[in-house]
Amino acid sequence: MNKKNTNRLLLSVLLLLSGVSVFGQDNQNLEVNFEAVFGDQLFKCGEIYKGIGTTNSEMSVTDLRLFIQDVRLTNENGEEVSFNFVSDGKFQSEKVAMLDFENGKDGCDGGTSDLNTSISGMIPKGKYKGLKFKIGVPEELNHLDPTFQPAPLNISKMMWSWQLGYKFLRIDTKTIGMPGGYVLHLGSTECKTDAVTNRAECKNANRPEFVLENFDPAKEVVKIDLKALFANANVDSNQDKTALGCMSFEVDRDCDTVFKNLGLAFRGNAAGRQNVVRSGKPLANTTGQKNSNNDEVKTRAK
Repeated sequence: MNKKNTNRLLLSVLLLLSGVSVFGQDNQNLEVNFEAVFGDQLFKCGEIYKGIGTTNSEMSVTDLRLFIQDVRLTNENGEEVSFNFVSDGKFQSEKVAMLDFENGKDGCDGGTSDLNTSISGMIPKGKYKGLKFKIGVPEELNHLDPTFQPAPLNISKMMWSWQLGYKFLRIDTKTIGMPGGYVLHLGSTECKTDAVTNRAECKNANRPEFVLENFDPAKEVVKIDLKALFANANVDSNQDKTALGCMSFEVDRDCDTVFKNLGLAFRGNAAGRQNVVRSGKPLANTTGQKNSNNDEVKTRAK
């Protein structure tokens, strides 16, 4: 049995026990599956994807990881119901989960071998028709020392610094014009430490919230579309005297378009409608079930 299956088995046991002793007997274990895609192509390390951005560039991805928080589902009565993570000691704690789409090889050599493309948790028994979640790390956990944190917040490559906090979304790529690297690292910025509380406070939280109004977790997956993320961006050039790609800072105009695509406010531009996350039938054999309808997704920036 490989590491992922072992972790999943242990998580299932924990979820079963939690359903009785913590959440009560009227709860169920629910899994939500995710896919990283370029349009209608499933993402894989080592693949080259064409037609990216304003220059129709070619792009390969060397790292793709993100944190998920504040997950809720909508029941048949239109009520929001909290999705309760159960810690598995690797990809989930009680308040945050990490999705990891890189495999540590095939061009993603700086990553890890273990993949994680789903989140699991407890939720009251019933049928659900919608999903809400944020990309991010809860504020109360965002500025802690990762060397003392439980998984998945113990990964140094997903951290900027104590004051700035975690990289909520890490996408490292190579393009025709930027063979040395073009990246998107999403996180909170303009952070300062309060002299009284010794807590970091950030002007720009940069936690996009996604709302899937019609989503069946038993039949559909959540698709994160990198081609849509970089649509209308020039991924073959970089603003002078700034880090490669977008590091979320307001001085970096390379962030203008990708923040807009995520639905996030940036440089005085108001938050709008995103075009990166949607739902639909799986391209990979993740759920084993099919659905022909894609869902339209709304977003709110938090």
